[in-house]
Amino acid sequence: MVRQYSEVKELPFAAADLFEIIADVDSYADFLPWCVASRVREKPNDVTLIADLKIGYRGFTETFASRVSLDRSEGTIDTCQESGPFRYLRSKWYILEAAKNTSVVHFEIEFEFKSVLLETMMGVVFETAARKMISAFEKRASARI
Repeated sequence: MVRQYSEVKELPFAAADLFEIIADVDSYADFLPWCVASRVREKPNDVTLIADLKIGYRGFTETFASRVSLDRSEGTIDTCQESGPFRYLRSKWYILEAAKNTSVVHFEIEFEFKSVLLETMMGVVFETAARKMISAFEKRASARI
């Protein structure tokens, strides 16, 4: 079953600053809930990253690889799973300048686990995890900008 979640928030930060915080995959383990490890494994060009993330929750850990496409001119960060526990995983950030030092951030995610066990275990908490993740990015921006 494909699950979807989206959220739109206005934040008191410049769009370019927020973009760089969200694009800094190597730092995710420092501030994202349930992110145990994060690293950019490959950078084929200036607009594409291949990243490995390890997530952990209640004794469960799983690593997955994603292709991250960065479009600074459009303010979008698009992520698709390359390998891992999902049958399908795609997330997208839209970061738009609303006014001076204010941005509208739209985050959306769609996913489906390969395993019924993972779906049962993680599916019910994923919306909560997505909300906490967005909040963590907001706190990171407050601390860094």
